[in-house]
Amino acid sequence: MKGRVLCVGRNSLDLVFNVELARLRPDSKQRTSDPAVLVGGQCVNAAVTLAGLGCAVSYAGVVGGDAGAERVLAFLQERGIDCAAVETAAGMANPCAYIMVDAKTGERSIVETAPDSFPRFTGRIAEKLWAVTSSVYFDGHEEDASIAIAAEAARRGVPTLTDAETLTEGTRELLSLADTAIVPGAVAMELAGSDRPDDMLRALAALGGTAHVVTLGEEGAFGAVAGGTTHRVPAFPCNAIDTTGAGDAFHAGFLFAKMAGAAFPDAMTFAARVAAKACEVRGANLDARTLALLGADFSR
Repeated sequence: MKGRVLCVGRNSLDLVFNVELARLRPDSKQRTSDPAVLVGGQCVNAAVTLAGLGCAVSYAGVVGGDAGAERVLAFLQERGIDCAAVETAAGMANPCAYIMVDAKTGERSIVETAPDSFPRFTGRIAEKLWAVTSSVYFDGHEEDASIAIAAEAARRGVPTLTDAETLTEGTRELLSLADTAIVPGAVAMELAGSDRPDDMLRALAALGGTAHVVTLGEEGAFGAVAGGTTHRVPAFPCNAIDTTGAGDAFHAGFLFAKMAGAAFPDAMTFAARVAAKACEVRGANLDARTLALLGADFSR
């Protein structure tokens, strides 16, 4: 596939535990026999998925200065992702996430750890990277840097896609700058003050952008281009064992399909397919072979 995707946002070292979420209460205790340490973070998950599907990818964000950061960078490089834009917080531990996955349903709860003093990404992108970038993806967390990069992308005519996990002044501004927004239902409902799909899409369109998608987990997704017809896609059936990273996989699948020339509803359908596959593995990232097969199948 021609062009390169610049992915801006978070990374983490994920400690994954299988538990019974319904039994997690104050003063309770559970035993897990198979904890795992994996690489994740919303932006990294999307970057890895995009690379596996067949895109050239660069990651821009901040890692710590410890062994955890080395593990994150090694994994990214193993998956063929360029890390020249990564910044290092010397002497600081890499951000971690403790992910508790329900052994029966695959649903998860996450506790993130990063000190308040952990530096934000500066937003510095080298001219030689801009010269080969054909699309930019934001996970919505490095707000100041993302806003600056989105504005520069608009100046250069480079299309952008953003997530927004929460509504803040910064994410509202980012949503106003991005060409495409894919947000969870809870954020769209908060923005619209309504649970009606048309109201949610109108509220997103009022901020800016030309295409908007709202994801609803196992209920699928809906979206529209420039206030046009609302398209709906169901969630693909799957044997879910861990829903971590499903949304990130959806974003990556959608962006890959659009870069391949797919129509808006077809991109949504492929995104739902990739998200379902991501739920069938432990952790947030599919293996390289599965992603390559998905990408090749779409391209046929």
